[in-house]
Amino acid sequence: MSSNGTIKAAEGVKIRIKDQGEVMELDYDGAICQHPGSLWWGTAVGFRAMQAAAQALSRDDLWSRDNLYIVSGHPGPGVKDTIEYVTGAPGRDRYKVVVAEGCEMKCNSQMKYEWWVSDGEKTANINLRPDFVPREFYDLSDRLETDQTTKEDIKSFRIFKVNLSTRIWNAPLEESFRVDVIDQPLQPGEIPEAAKATDYFDLK
Repeated sequence: MSSNGTIKAAEGVKIRIKDQGEVMELDYDGAICQHPGSLWWGTAVGFRAMQAAAQALSRDDLWSRDNLYIVSGHPGPGVKDTIEYVTGAPGRDRYKVVVAEGCEMKCNSQMKYEWWVSDGEKTANINLRPDFVPREFYDLSDRLETDQTTKEDIKSFRIFKVNLSTRIWNAPLEESFRVDVIDQPLQPGEIPEAAKATDYFDLK
């Protein structure tokens, strides 16, 4: 709650969102509990992206789960499950993933840290800063899916994820993400024009 009594959509490690008129307060610990294993980075970036969406879509009133539809350019399970935790969209079949052909639902060098979050009236396009994730991380992502993987690769990948998770929390949202809001909604099942490149296709 801010000093003037209005509800903040996101602050610290929390997100506030309405569900059928009831205000829910969700914290990062709840998202982490979904994945106590190795999906720290996906959980962290997914939660921070939804904090950015919360701020963008709560300018007139606190955003609501009721009409949300989300398109993700990131296929990772940590991202998806965090978006489910915050918005409930995947479980209501109001979530799509667009990925490079042949990449399937796993981390890879072609994935995009980009999300479109539509509330039935407008759409927030959220992009992680292009230089936030180093090239080495993407190269490792691809190599881990081959027989060239070494124990050192696995160790390095885990260290990358821990370091990226720490960075995304230490940096202010406005420094990590670019957010553009357009006054036009996406219909459930619709893919944004920007995601319709010929080398991409959509997955459930």
